Amino acid sequence: MADHDGRKLSVREMINAHLFPVLALLATASSVSIAWSLGPIAGQATRWNACYDAGLAWLQRNSPSIQGDDRTAIAANYCNGGLPNKPAR
Repeated sequence: MADHDGRKLSVREMINAHLFPVLALLATASSVSIAWSLGPIAGQATRWNACYDAGLAWLQRNSPSIQGDDRTAIAANYCNGGLPNKPAR
């Protein structure tokens, strides 16, 4: 490979000349790969939030006597796969 003066570049000069574009390409590919792998996690979080909101709304309609942290605990427990049990008091 020749530079602007017409002389041949050494191996070190060729590596230095191509290092930034290669590293930029590698960083871009890594960022795209990470973003793509986060897609399923975002989908699961969206579904869990919808379940949680629906659980809170259901508890508001059907058990208005349950208030505060008990309500949020029951909704979170249900969305995490638990049974919707009323807290013992």
